[in-house]
Amino acid sequence: MYHEIEGQLSIEPIIFDEEELIARGKHYPYSEIESLEITSAPLFSSYGVLTLRTQGREIPIPFYRSRKSKLELALREFEKMREPKEPAPPAVLDPYEELKKLKELLDLGIVTEEEFETKKKKLLDL
Repeated sequence: MYHEIEGQLSIEPIIFDEEELIARGKHYPYSEIESLEITSAPLFSSYGVLTLRTQGREIPIPFYRSRKSKLELALREFEKMREPKEPAPPAVLDPYEELKKLKELLDLGIVTEEEFETKKKKLLDL
């Protein structure tokens, strides 16, 4: 993800880089950001405020309202990136490899002959 919300005059750009947010000359790693929220600004003002919460502090970051839609897109991607990922599906086990491992357990005396036969039938779908 990379988004740059352009600045103008005294308002600096806001950059969403691969691993951090860069704003007002400071770098904020995503792992330390608790939340990002567009907060209101004075009515008829040409700027808005992005409030960054990190390490228990609130940091106001001004942006030009004309860039709000671009900032909202960056925030959606930021939130999506932070959503928990679905666990990977379990690997498909090769029944013959599993049978080899099971035979080793039988040879070591860890499983009984009966347990080996039961599991073998299940693995080979007999």
